[in-house]
Amino acid sequence: MNSPTTSTTQAAAILQSLSSAGVRCWVMGGWGVDALLSRSTRAHHDLDLLVRVDDLAVLGRWMDANGFAGLYDWEESQPVDLVDGRYSSAFLAGHKDGRELDVHGLRVGDDGTFELATTDPWALPADTLTGRGVIGGLGVACVSREAQRAMHVGYDLPAHHVTDLRLLGFK
Repeated sequence: MNSPTTSTTQAAAILQSLSSAGVRCWVMGGWGVDALLSRSTRAHHDLDLLVRVDDLAVLGRWMDANGFAGLYDWEESQPVDLVDGRYSSAFLAGHKDGRELDVHGLRVGDDGTFELATTDPWALPADTLTGRGVIGGLGVACVSREAQRAMHVGYDLPAHHVTDLRLLGFK
């Protein structure tokens, strides 16, 4: 069975739209690898994002306005209480055309320090939020190479994840 994919054009459009809406996020996962390499290396089912928890309400409004709906919360999700309500810190959202967003919340201090708002087992390096890359000609914030490596531990890596890490220079 073929899974729908998110094209380069779609990924760039989503990221541009999120930025215009004021959602501060960093691309991770497969698109994060491609962003760091400034080229598309494979098809991607979803767009993985680290999102500032302060922006989860804005993200929710953006999702509503753009036809995305929450599909389910990941088990690592923790509730995040904001002024206007309670939000999940790790969830999958989908669009009727098959595009998906895999969102994980992040608390970022005024001094740039950060901590996951989830129970993900990642020991993220200090340079996590310093990655810059390109998707479809659009400059994007993404997690660093070392953060990509840190996010790929604690489970049996499928072949495409092993390839992703090799493309980033890890064995």
